[in-house]
Amino acid sequence: MQTYEKYKDSGVAWIGEIPYHWDVVSLKRSLRIKNGCDYKTIQVDEGGYPVIGSGGEFARASKYLYDGEVVLLGRKGTIDKPLYYEGQFWVVDTMFYGIPLNNCFGKYLYFQSRTIPFNRYSTNTALPSMTQTDLNSHSICLPTFAEQQCIASYLDKKCANIDKVISTQRSRIELLQELKQSTITHAVTHGLNSNVKMKDSGVEWIGEVPEHWKVMKSSLMSSLIGSGTTPNTNNKDYYCENEEEGYNWLQTGDLNNGLIISTLKKVTLKAVKECNLKFYTTGSIVIAMYGATIGKVGILGFNTAVNQACCVLSKTDKIVSKFVFYLFLSAKESLLISAIGGGQPNISQDVIKKLKVVVPPLSEQQAIATYLDKKCAELDNSISKAQKEIDLLQEYKQALVTEVVTGKRKVC
Repeated sequence: MQTYEKYKDSGVAWIGEIPYHWDVVSLKRSLRIKNGCDYKTIQVDEGGYPVIGSGGEFARASKYLYDGEVVLLGRKGTIDKPLYYEGQFWVVDTMFYGIPLNNCFGKYLYFQSRTIPFNRYSTNTALPSMTQTDLNSHSICLPTFAEQQCIASYLDKKCANIDKVISTQRSRIELLQELKQSTITHAVTHGLNSNVKMKDSGVEWIGEVPEHWKVMKSSLMSSLIGSGTTPNTNNKDYYCENEEEGYNWLQTGDLNNGLIISTLKKVTLKAVKECNLKFYTTGSIVIAMYGATIGKVGILGFNTAVNQACCVLSKTDKIVSKFVFYLFLSAKESLLISAIGGGQPNISQDVIKKLKVVVPPLSEQQAIATYLDKKCAELDNSISKAQKEIDLLQEYKQALVTEVVTGKRKVC
């Protein structure tokens, strides 16, 4: 790694030493920071100018707020993802836009802004916020204008190359997830014997199934299908502060499309008695009926009570729990089609009970479950490796940006 000939103390702990000929200045000496504005009164369906939020363009407006080169910085919510933009645009009121001042190159300032320690400045933990005062007083490194251009060009190229590799890995993860889903669906609807005689199931999402398999409502697989309740959250006597104590109480947020081995919250004996909590046994299948996790599935690794958003199919001798778990992973799309409601759709217990499913003999259920355990573990391992690669690349990209804009690495 090439470095500069001579360094000096920047006087800023997180920056450390900088090249001797560089300056350390406050951000207000390089960017004129202004507030974004609400766009709803000028929103249009088509055409117009891009409306930009923390995630990029998401709407169009009949007017533009600014025309030129800017660094976009979060004011509320997502504050740690600066953006660079050039042209005519409107930016929302939860964002700032910074206009480069004389002798300051916009793209370089964008890369500098990616090194801001936002967690040190955030003023609200529930809704992270940044103030103009904090941004204006933040210290940055400022080399000559020519070096700023050179550094920006170098980082543009390097980051673009890293992003291409990250994009490839993300595409690979999507393909692996699709392969996992199709592997599950094929196994639970067609079985493992490709030579078996097939019949029409009469169910659209299932298609043809082995001739000797049964097609039935899911309510016939389990003698008990039920839900739960939420003890009054304002009653502190109902909930345990110590996670090691109390009784398991499952929420849909605990579902992970896999084996459930813990719950975020636990309830007291008082809650169990006064709220008449019902406990479901190990091996039971849980399905999220509404909320952000709608359609998610889990298999219980312990006895637990549940909240009202969980539908539970209790374990019985008629079924192999792991097979039913995979069956409902495959049926998720069909369940979501049956969901009702607009802003927050939900799957009722009745919809789950009426869902048509296929049920092979117990021996085949076990064989399919064993096969899928192995195949899904292999695919999950590949997905995990790809995600780890993405994480490492993102860490490397951030480290590279920091090294270059603070002068630890010479690129010009």
